[in-house]
Amino acid sequence: MDDGYLFFRVTPVEVAVVGDSIDVEMRIFEGDQATIDEVTFSGNERTNDHVIRRELSTIPGQKFRRSDLIRTQQQLSQMGYFNPQKIEQDVKPNMADGTVDIEWKVEEQSSDQIELSGGWGGYYGFVGTVGLTFNNFSVRNVPHFDKWKPLPTGDGQRLSLRLQANGRSFQSYSLSFTEPWLGGRKPNSLTVSLNKSISRYANAYGEFTDDRSLKQSGITIGLGKRLEWPDNYFSLVNSLSFLVYKYSNYFNSTILPTLGTTNEIMLTSTLARNSIDNPMYPTTGSTISLALSLTPPYSQWRSFILR
Repeated sequence: MDDGYLFFRVTPVEVAVVGDSIDVEMRIFEGDQATIDEVTFSGNERTNDHVIRRELSTIPGQKFRRSDLIRTQQQLSQMGYFNPQKIEQDVKPNMADGTVDIEWKVEEQSSDQIELSGGWGGYYGFVGTVGLTFNNFSVRNVPHFDKWKPLPTGDGQRLSLRLQANGRSFQSYSLSFTEPWLGGRKPNSLTVSLNKSISRYANAYGEFTDDRSLKQSGITIGLGKRLEWPDNYFSLVNSLSFLVYKYSNYFNSTILPTLGTTNEIMLTSTLARNSIDNPMYPTTGSTISLALSLTPPYSQWRSFILR
């Protein structure tokens, strides 16, 4: 069936009985190789059609392959927008003209994430975290309020916002946006992340001020690509980060000045392979990743110090 022979049939025939042994001949009628004619899908109430269509390995005009069905089901499961247990394919062969129609049936599920935690510490004050992640976001639907369900969804983009505070001693803010199909034609992803954090030491009066502080802000831009070799389970992501550190009486070091600013540039490459069938409850497959980060040598890093 991986070579298009969807209409084959196998007939076992006993050709000889000798003593306690039986010779069996498997007579195979292959028929014509089936070509995919129509591919349809149903059940996607929030996700736009093109988001599903671009993940399909079953493409009209190609020869039928059972492995493409398995691969497509795996891709739809890993998207996180549909219930993996409810993804079904309805294969409709037409022996008269040697074609086959395939219908994919999905059921939408919530893929957004909300993180809320909070408390009160006598020394630090309020301690809490707020995180929002929208995994099926749509930038182009932001001005169209009639398409909010209840937020602009359907284009498979990812928007993440996270705020964390530990009183006056530490605050952190981050914002990230990912477009998984940059340009809409190939699975090349673009990720832009912004982050800022403030750390402060307490003075002799127990007050957290900017007199002893470290303020870090940065931007990261990443480009990802799905690979076809060694197989199509591999992906490669290259990201470039630029970080700025502003410090005041924060480091006990003879190398760095008391007040100053340092800049850091980092290039990171991550090679990963993911072949699991279900991200929530995997039954087959595996995941593996290898990351390599490069920063300027220490001698060059010192030259980035602005005094």
